Amino acid sequence: MKKTLTFIVKLLIAIGLLGYLFSKINWSLFLNALENANIIFIIIPSLMIYLGVYISALRWDIFLKNYGFKINKLKLYSLYSIGTFFNNFLPITIGGDIYKYINLNKNFGDKKKEIVSSIILERGSGFFTLFLINILLTPFFYKLIISDRRFLLLETAIFLGFALILFFIKKYRLLLKIEKLIKRDVSLINKFSKLITSLSGIKNKKSLIYGIFYSFLFSLTIMVGQWMLFFALGIKINPFYILLIGTVTQIFGIIPISLNSIGITEGLSVFLFNLIGVPIEISLAVVLIGRVCLIVMTSLGGVFYFWDRKIKY
Repeated sequence: MKKTLTFIVKLLIAIGLLGYLFSKINWSLFLNALENANIIFIIIPSLMIYLGVYISALRWDIFLKNYGFKINKLKLYSLYSIGTFFNNFLPITIGGDIYKYINLNKNFGDKKKEIVSSIILERGSGFFTLFLINILLTPFFYKLIISDRRFLLLETAIFLGFALILFFIKKYRLLLKIEKLIKRDVSLINKFSKLITSLSGIKNKKSLIYGIFYSFLFSLTIMVGQWMLFFALGIKINPFYILLIGTVTQIFGIIPISLNSIGITEGLSVFLFNLIGVPIEISLAVVLIGRVCLIVMTSLGGVFYFWDRKIKY
């Protein structure tokens, strides 16, 4: 009952946020932008989604190897594609991770903890890299950031969040005490606690460096794809600003108040791109096209779902 109620609340929040955004746009400009979009520069970033999935699969492979798993790259790509496909339709973004765990557990039932750790580290390294990229880019856009209190507040929250992460990495026992004192199932604290536990179990510390490297590549792939979508709608924009905004939307998108961060991603994108003069209609169109492309292209995971048993480990 509680889960159903939570799902309904998140769905209503997502619908409410999108409804608010749509109420603010000029529909004639929005539809005109879509009609005049360069289809070539929509197809290319759509195909790049497959590259993003492949990079993510390679990142996962690094942590799997750390625990002694040797899995065929095609099998990994298949599992990751299926997981991404499920994430599009399940009410929780970890739905795909659950599928990956169940599938690996069937073949490596004696390594349950290692499977979970590899998945957590794959996700965690990606999330940690978002903070690193954001912190590296903020000096180049500090004038714009301090010019708007809301943007400054967002960046301040990110810096404080990063400092808090580093603090609890060093003071892990304190985190455990806080977790016990709360006596409630707090999703973000539990995830972070599991990540620290997984980090302590890494045998080869170079795995973290490689994981962060692939996370950078993934973020760059997403940035190039979104830059092309803006170009498709006739907007030239600094690609590194796109990268900065991508880190902001993804970091705040992890806050579980909306269904799969729907509405949060769109709202933050519209606001932050508008600060550099991008019309609301264009930025909203770019984000929505990106979501549609992601859903359509990751549907390949649905195909892999029927073939996956035939692909050997």
